[in-house]
Amino acid sequence: MRKYIFILLLLSLAIGCRDNRRLDAALEFAGENRVELERVLEHYRDSGLKYEAARFLIENMPGYYGYYRGVTSESRKALLSSADTTGTILPYRVDRWQYGTEKHYEKLYDVRVIKADYLIDNIDRAFAVWQERPWNKYLSFEDFCETILPYRIGNEALEYWRDKYEKKYAYLLDSVYRGTDVVEAAATVEDRLREEGFLWDWKMSLPHLGPSFLMEHHRGSCRDASDLILYIMRSLGIPTVIDFYTYAPELRRGHSWTSVRDTTGKYVGMQQFTKERLNRNICGLDGRKSGKILRRCFAYPYYKDVSDNYFADTLKIDVPDCESDKLYIGIFHPAQYWEVMDSAVIRDGRAVFPNVESEVIFAPLCKKRNRGFTSIDYPIYFDGKRVHHYVPDTVSQDTVVLWRKYPLFRKMALYLKEFYGGKFEFSNRKDFKEIAYAYTVRDTPCIAYNEVILPRKISCRYVRYVAPEGKRTDMGELLFYGGGWQYKPVDIRCAEVENAVNVQNMVDGDPLTFYFTGFMGSTILMDFGKQVVLDSFVFIPRNDDNFIRPGDEYELFYHGGRKGWVSLGRKIARGVSLSYVVPRGALFHLRCLTRGKEEQVFQIEKGKQVFISNFD
Repeated sequence: MRKYIFILLLLSLAIGCRDNRRLDAALEFAGENRVELERVLEHYRDSGLKYEAARFLIENMPGYYGYYRGVTSESRKALLSSADTTGTILPYRVDRWQYGTEKHYEKLYDVRVIKADYLIDNIDRAFAVWQERPWNKYLSFEDFCETILPYRIGNEALEYWRDKYEKKYAYLLDSVYRGTDVVEAAATVEDRLREEGFLWDWKMSLPHLGPSFLMEHHRGSCRDASDLILYIMRSLGIPTVIDFYTYAPELRRGHSWTSVRDTTGKYVGMQQFTKERLNRNICGLDGRKSGKILRRCFAYPYYKDVSDNYFADTLKIDVPDCESDKLYIGIFHPAQYWEVMDSAVIRDGRAVFPNVESEVIFAPLCKKRNRGFTSIDYPIYFDGKRVHHYVPDTVSQDTVVLWRKYPLFRKMALYLKEFYGGKFEFSNRKDFKEIAYAYTVRDTPCIAYNEVILPRKISCRYVRYVAPEGKRTDMGELLFYGGGWQYKPVDIRCAEVENAVNVQNMVDGDPLTFYFTGFMGSTILMDFGKQVVLDSFVFIPRNDDNFIRPGDEYELFYHGGRKGWVSLGRKIARGVSLSYVVPRGALFHLRCLTRGKEEQVFQIEKGKQVFISNFD
């Protein structure tokens, strides 16, 4: 028994020394500001958990900093706040700032500038809501330190934020909802935020926007929306964290969202500012393939893998010859490399990856000395139980027709469906009492570039588009031709001018810009200014410009395992599709050499393109 007690004493001393080393290192790094941190520690010397909370913050503080004197940053924030209700900022203003980076800002580390009064205020207020809210009797001190206590989120400027957020939103838990269910409490706050709304904007490259800006403006990226929600929830004593993934192959960027800790220890993810109300049956993911999920932590190393909260499946891969004792798995990047998602030790010729997302295409990778990561086998599709290998059969080949280089997401498909039943009318009279010709869209367009050859030459001055009843208008481009000439309207009128957005976008030659009106069954009236003779026209619905575009050059690849990507040749599109002879069973990637970056791998099923990694 004495031996056991002695061992425990040694362990506690070792832990104490380790913690003291971390605290001493932080205090030393603080330089002249050390006195402020020591004042906090002395203030809580006999306060039990509050002293431990102060130590927790200070020990992990050396990794945190903010941007305080970046004129560029403040100018960008002012520009972001100038966006209209559709999120539009004048393009020349965006171009001025979009290429700036954080190296332009002055970086100041918290340990060297933070004040004792600020930390004490943060700790006292965090403890007050921790002890006040009934659900927090199930929240341990360790979890409190990560879910309520932190004084900052990222690299925003330090502000006193808890008091102002609590004053604005506390009524939601003091009168609107007075129960003990933390998820329902969070959902009540979410209901209010949904009413307030959030304006999405990914144009500007900025540090974290900070609590004051977000409270006033409610705009930015998914990261900024997460920050806003986190400020509110933590100020109210609702234990909340930010979960994220670093890369989704569909959108070539990461994503973050907030998750609320239940009294059982489970984290419930929020579909931020959507119609989906927070409940225990949703996980917070939005459908994009991510591979692995991470959680931001205040404590070093500042994040951890929480994929076990989201994915239950285990991926097992038989490993061929590998120079390393580790196998890596990656997901596709359009630059024809694989974003590494996870690693596992190879044992007895097999690597096991627990808590991996299913219905995802992975590539088995090996890290070679001085060569980075390389493919050591064919890509695989993991359905949650079995592994399917994309092994090309270069003997058995098929002829396929390709229409796109990227999945057609549901939102884009809806823009196409809006045109089913739409009508184009041609007339020499502005009141259209006499119609020279009328063309009705008889089916949902399946491509972007929809060319209509008129049955005869049509002489007219006006063209009118009438949207189907009950449907909006999302027009990318309208092109009119006659005798080899392109005719552009000199005047375009919409029946609902006050709700029309950028009407000139549909004649600017750019299919990525568009005209939109939310009025159902609206009309567009185009005047050529004189009588013209037309023999064809093209209508392009609002779209992502990832259909095959006439005149662009493309190159098709299949994956050859250890050979990597193998080219099947380059072609210039003469129409709205491409034809290739391809090996059966392979994984493919169509690259546009002319424009664009949105590309995704696909397979061929019954002669048709099938994009596995999709996002509805």
